Amino acid sequence: MKGILEYVNSLQANQGKCTQSTMMHEPQPLAEYGLDTVECAICHNTGTLVREDENGCRIGSECACMAKRRSLRRISRSGLSDAVRRNTFGSYQTPDDKRVGIKAAAERFCADTSGSWFFIAGSPGSGKSHICTGIAGELLTRSEVRYMLWRDDAVKIKAAVMDRDAYAEMIEPLKAVPVLYIDDFLKGKVGEADVNLAFEIINARYLDSRKRTIISSERTLPEIMTIDEAIGSRIYERAKSFILAAPSENWRMRT
Repeated sequence: MKGILEYVNSLQANQGKCTQSTMMHEPQPLAEYGLDTVECAICHNTGTLVREDENGCRIGSECACMAKRRSLRRISRSGLSDAVRRNTFGSYQTPDDKRVGIKAAAERFCADTSGSWFFIAGSPGSGKSHICTGIAGELLTRSEVRYMLWRDDAVKIKAAVMDRDAYAEMIEPLKAVPVLYIDDFLKGKVGEADVNLAFEIINARYLDSRKRTIISSERTLPEIMTIDEAIGSRIYERAKSFILAAPSENWRMRT
């Protein structure tokens, strides 16, 4: 079955060949592509608008609702669908200058086009995951974002290291996605397998200036450098304009 863009292109390709209004307009398979999450009264949920030219030829164009449909699909696929609704820039509290600065840096990062990375260190409950999720939510409106919870996902990937196909299936998307958000990077005990995995992901993204990476960690960058200088120095080089430390207060314990 043709994809939406293929369908639109086929209509445009046939424009010159059409002499009467005989070209049929078929509803697009939005559900098949995970794009059926929006109700649109303009295109009646087909994703395509059709008009007739002076020759009676039907010409298709993409409906404006498709941008929102793709954004919602990206959110669903990112693994952050619930979190991005809760943890926004608007819900990030800024009672002091330090948190005001963190929010401002996050907003600058979203507007940045240089391929910079974002790194924030802090203790549990300090709001570092909230601000990183807010960034991810903003970037999801225009780019593919993938979420990696280090402690959970690293265990699964390491367990598959002897199965080449399974390992590649899990790690390659993390290396290739335009924006990767790694939450709680290097949390817990770090062994050689963790270092090898972290380096493979970080290095692959470091080598491609188009790849953006958002990292939250309970470890400061100097602590990461102590674990592995190659990993830490790569993060520093790509994130040096956006290296932050969250306040130590645990907001989850506030009454």
